[in-house]
Amino acid sequence: MPIRLNRRETWLNTAKVLLGLFVLIATGDLTASAADKKSLIYVKDKNGHTTSLLQKVVVTSGKATLASSPKEPGEPIEPWAIFFRIKNEDGSTKAVNGRVRVGDSEGNPLGWIGEQDVREWDTRFVLEPIDPQKERAFELNVTGGGTARQNATPEGKRRYALITQTPAAEKGDDTEYPVVVYAGNVQGVGQQGTLNKQRNDLENVKLELMFVIESTDFMVEKYDNRPLFDYLKDAIRETVDVIREDSGLKGAIKLGFTEYQDNVPKANFTSRLTCDLTDNYDQFLSRLDVLAATELKDDFPDDGLAGLNEAVQKATWSGNSVKHVILLGSASFQLSERGRNPPQSGGRMNLLEPKTRGYNSTGLSVPQLISRARPQGGSDSRARITKTLHAMLLGRDVIRDLKLDDDLLQLCETIANSSDDGLEPIFTMLTNRLGKEAGVKTLVLLHTIQVIKNQRQLAESQYGQLAKNNGEADGIYMAVEPSGAKVTEAARALSAKLKESFVALESVREGKGLPAASTNEISQPLYTLVGAAAEKFKDSPVLTGTATVRDKRGREVAFKKVMVSEQELRHVKSTLDALFTKFKSKSSKADRQDVGSILNDLKEVLAEAGAGQELTAEVKLKDLISDLPLKTAALDTSPADLALMTTEAFKQWLERIEAAVFRIDDLLTSKQDWLTLSEKAVNEKFTFLRLSELP
Repeated sequence: MPIRLNRRETWLNTAKVLLGLFVLIATGDLTASAADKKSLIYVKDKNGHTTSLLQKVVVTSGKATLASSPKEPGEPIEPWAIFFRIKNEDGSTKAVNGRVRVGDSEGNPLGWIGEQDVREWDTRFVLEPIDPQKERAFELNVTGGGTARQNATPEGKRRYALITQTPAAEKGDDTEYPVVVYAGNVQGVGQQGTLNKQRNDLENVKLELMFVIESTDFMVEKYDNRPLFDYLKDAIRETVDVIREDSGLKGAIKLGFTEYQDNVPKANFTSRLTCDLTDNYDQFLSRLDVLAATELKDDFPDDGLAGLNEAVQKATWSGNSVKHVILLGSASFQLSERGRNPPQSGGRMNLLEPKTRGYNSTGLSVPQLISRARPQGGSDSRARITKTLHAMLLGRDVIRDLKLDDDLLQLCETIANSSDDGLEPIFTMLTNRLGKEAGVKTLVLLHTIQVIKNQRQLAESQYGQLAKNNGEADGIYMAVEPSGAKVTEAARALSAKLKESFVALESVREGKGLPAASTNEISQPLYTLVGAAAEKFKDSPVLTGTATVRDKRGREVAFKKVMVSEQELRHVKSTLDALFTKFKSKSSKADRQDVGSILNDLKEVLAEAGAGQELTAEVKLKDLISDLPLKTAALDTSPADLALMTTEAFKQWLERIEAAVFRIDDLLTSKQDWLTLSEKAVNEKFTFLRLSELP
């Protein structure tokens, strides 16, 4: 029978004893109604076979015009407008009088544009350059020779490198993608145009810091006779003292904090916005002073993603500010759903069974939480919209401090990865040497070592991952040993970075421009913001060439993304919803023995969704639902597979379908993600998503 120990008892007892001893499916494209499909032109592959991708062109000249016929001069059309190529009235596809015929995604004709004023875009993929960071920037190998280096993106614009065609050879991150680059007039839905959009003055820009604080068992652990919570509060007070030293920053910096615990009975809450962003530092400190940790007596991880999500979503962020979220915690993150907690040792064995287990209430992964803080679409300056994430991991690495030998650590790992049968000889060996009672305690102790080691490694990995901001920005990550000297040292290091940022902020607000370029993680978004604002009316030339997602030193400088329309997302959501509804009553394997019945059910789903393809027992669902590139492995399944699944496997399949629906819902309700291209061109709402963010 499992031995029940809560995490605080486990940690303290152990310390005492030890110290004494979308698979991307890129086959679909924007859909057209059946009536107009004949006018659209489909891309052919290198072997001359017709694909399901539709031909598109992007306007790349400031002199381009859109005319009602190939013989008329037409009206000006702005660069970066994207159209679909459509056939001429006689069914041909060649240019007429030097102009090509274009239309919308439904195949409706919109006019004619000069062939020399457009570039073909026969994929739905782009590279989005990361704003220049420390010694790394996106580079283009320009057609005809030479290179072009990415500068800060003008405010209100988005800089994309459209991948115009399939590369000659796929070489992973070293792939040379053929691209066309332009700082285009992409605008947010509901705006009147980015160049006419009212901009906030830099003299009013603010710096906003939201702390995310763990308030659970670990924070009452004592180091040098002081609770960890006291050290944490000291670090925050140090920040406030630095701000108060400079009267010129009054009103320019706002502070706030959220707390998080876990989804367990003894918790007072899961997460909450305890102090919204404010420049009233007395109010901020008074709320900080009354913070108290709750002893949850549960498993090791806490619901840290809930606290981060609270800060990102619930805080009253200003429109004109540089935004930072700083995590201060000790425990690893809950990542599992309710009831699906893996063994805390990271192995198979769950010898220590907590009285209660928490779970991830957000349903988000760490990359998805980061994407919520740093939206993938959006039309405003990224420096104004995004929140840069930082993490400070508090707590002592007990296992490292004890300097345990490799043989002992290997035995701990072996115990954690053993089955009940595999554990028996180890238990027998311990009881023969030490006696039954001592053998049991030693077995528990060795397993506990592995649990603590695994949880520490998880926390280090998760906090470090958070501070990388999905590769878009360099956040601060510090693992801080809890002693008065170490916490003071870390607090002062953070304060120094803040102070440098405050100096830069004050200089900008007074109209003095920026000091020399900084490499510190707090001030970098401010430099990006100011650099973009300074170039807001500067026209960039259209450039063609090739580019990669990593520079020559292997540093990520761009993300490969895919264009997705709102119409596609709604269509796929309705299809997956219908699929889930139709099959959720068939969890029993007996209800799925008849493949013919499954095929009939699928026909109903696909008929309702307007999708269609010849159905066989072997055809994969991903080939039937191909409007949109999807990542979920649930569609890599055939009707024959569904008939053979066990009840448990089938339930998991349904859960994956449901998770894809939830992800699409999240995208559809994320308003700042949606863009339009042009009033004259295709005016569907769309967004660009990283491949990892596909449903």
